[in-house]
Amino acid sequence: MRSPRRVISVRIRFAPARFLMILLCAILPLAVFALPFDASAQDEPTHPLSLRDCIDLSLASSPDALAAQERIEQARAAVKQAQAGFYPRLSINETFLRSNFAPMVFSNELAQAQLSGSFPFPPPPGFDPFGGFNNPPPLSNWNTQLLLQWPLFQGGRTFYGNRAAVRSLSASELGLKTVHNDLTFAVTSAYYEILKTENSIKIAEESVRQIRSQLDVASARFENEVALKSDVLRVTVRLAESEEALAIARHNIERAKSQLNLAMGQPVTRPLELAGTTSEALGGFVDKPSLEESLELARRNRPELEGMNKNIEALENSAGAAKAGYYPQINAFAHYDIDSEDFSDSNDSWTIGIGASLSIFDGFLTRSAVQSTRAKLREAEAQRDKLLLQIESEVKNAILAKSEAATRLDALAQSVAEAEETFRIVSDRYSEGLALVTELLDAEVALTNVRLHRLSAEYNYMVASAAIERATGGAISEGFKQ
Repeated sequence: MRSPRRVISVRIRFAPARFLMILLCAILPLAVFALPFDASAQDEPTHPLSLRDCIDLSLASSPDALAAQERIEQARAAVKQAQAGFYPRLSINETFLRSNFAPMVFSNELAQAQLSGSFPFPPPPGFDPFGGFNNPPPLSNWNTQLLLQWPLFQGGRTFYGNRAAVRSLSASELGLKTVHNDLTFAVTSAYYEILKTENSIKIAEESVRQIRSQLDVASARFENEVALKSDVLRVTVRLAESEEALAIARHNIERAKSQLNLAMGQPVTRPLELAGTTSEALGGFVDKPSLEESLELARRNRPELEGMNKNIEALENSAGAAKAGYYPQINAFAHYDIDSEDFSDSNDSWTIGIGASLSIFDGFLTRSAVQSTRAKLREAEAQRDKLLLQIESEVKNAILAKSEAATRLDALAQSVAEAEETFRIVSDRYSEGLALVTELLDAEVALTNVRLHRLSAEYNYMVASAAIERATGGAISEGFKQ
């Protein structure tokens, strides 16, 4: 009998541990999958982004765009605050007083409708009835007041203040357009910089491949005693230079991606893969933009210039609001009162009226406020003139940059093909022992440089086209725009 009992006791002892182990095995995988997923910690590549995708992402998430949007909300709230002066104000007030101050006791008795012909009580013979008025006992009064106030005329302060707030709102909305225009150009420039750097890496890799092939030829010729050791050393040095250039280009691509992420308002460590517009559509400079037409377009479309005009209009209206101190202030009011000493009985009353006031001397406060606003207005006008000059300079420089890039493209159109043919001929001659290693290296360097110059001119042309769009206030569309 003891043996079965021992078996049962062992089973009872280990069953909970077994059950716990099974439960942990079932829950642990679920718990792992339930842990929060940190996408920033992953290096999984995102889907390829087009230029339009990058621009849209920047406009939606850039801190500059978000801050500009909040400035618009602030301006909208300021408009509502300015418009509040057109509406009546309604308030309710509750006041408790207890006093033995004779005039106040008398007025509170009147308000409570407690005075009568026998106040304070029928006097005995020889008693002065007015003595009670001079030394009254303390009196409590609860006053509930419903107050309506309506400013009828504030010297133009409300009218001009509202107009100034509306103009400031328009300036804030134009400020958002300015931010969008600048972000679009910044994203476009960074996007093209990545594409240019990616192509420069390909050029550097091709240069390394060619020099390694040349090193094999030079080494073979040295082993066959038809070339000098110095030839091998020169090619080796050139290979080291090309590998250094390749390493720099690979680091530059990471810097360019960080710059694009920064322009889009994204973490700089976010992996990027671009759908990439190539330079296939690039050709010669066909139609040079007219400087006068571009300047006129910029004057008409640049949002910051229009925003400056709105700010000037706002200051003009602010000057009108500052003059309000020279004029009378007229207000209408009405209030309904309920007075009671202990809430057992009460009396109500009402009052309506109109009040007017005119400041005779305010210590030159109004005068100095008007002078300050006018000075700010003149400052804003000077800033607008400076901004106009800067915009004209930006337009001219962008057109010159595009013209320069187009000229370089035309000049380099045949240079790449000629350099490739030259390198092929010199490479063949060196293999046959008919050319010096210096000629071979010079041809390779010339080929690499002309390829890089062509690449730089192509993307400079594209960035200059985008710069013209920004300078004239136009939206920058995806890809190449002639």
